[in-house]
Amino acid sequence: MPDQVPPGVSRAFEVLVPAILTLIITACIGSAYYNITGLYLNDIIKNSIQDPLGSLGATVPGFIILYLVIMLFWLVGIHGNNMGSAVKESIFTPLALESVEKFNRGEKTTNIINMYAIQMWGEIGGSGCTLGLVIAIFIFSKREDNKAIASLSLIPGLFEINETVTFGIPMVLNPILGIPFVLTPIVLEIVGYVLTVIGFCPVACLTVPWTCPSLIFGFLATGANIMGAVTQAILIAISVVIYTPFLISYGKYQNKQAVEA
Repeated sequence: MPDQVPPGVSRAFEVLVPAILTLIITACIGSAYYNITGLYLNDIIKNSIQDPLGSLGATVPGFIILYLVIMLFWLVGIHGNNMGSAVKESIFTPLALESVEKFNRGEKTTNIINMYAIQMWGEIGGSGCTLGLVIAIFIFSKREDNKAIASLSLIPGLFEINETVTFGIPMVLNPILGIPFVLTPIVLEIVGYVLTVIGFCPVACLTVPWTCPSLIFGFLATGANIMGAVTQAILIAISVVIYTPFLISYGKYQNKQAVEA
């Protein structure tokens, strides 16, 4: 490119050559594979990679491991959902879409574990199910600084956004609150799964934006069934119970640190 062309524009054109070559090579491979087998590359990826991963991930151990990894990322200050989204989306979204299709056809939905279900169970108030922590602070905490953070975090938490509490308390590198922060989503995922298996809660089978407030999310995701909202209410209560003893212990630690300072 001429010298008068801005560097940003020049670099944009430089990547066109490898991009075009990549497209040509991929198209040739895809065309050859289709002519030989009658299947597209997407089909082989789905059959050989996505379906086996889905079968492995759509189990209780599968989502426990996934959420454990996600929460450990959060605990060290890394956005866990962003880090785990590639695996999470590729495994659980197809299962959710299958449930949506079956629901639309009037058939019984069988994929108990899917994207909408795990969001409904284990992401109440955001990662770590911190809506339970916010409620516990309002009820049990005597420290004004924690209550101030909880006040700021309540409205975003209702819409599953919890960065204010995650980095405000903070949960990151917190040796006390970090324990329930990691364990609560896993416990709620298991409880939600059990409640669905025994028929107390319907299978989550409809697409709901992840920012939809809790209770409403459960109601809509289960096909406008009130038991979905009741299930989320139970899970919120459990999260409050889990967080409370750790919150009380953390409050004592904060008071001790204040005295020593």
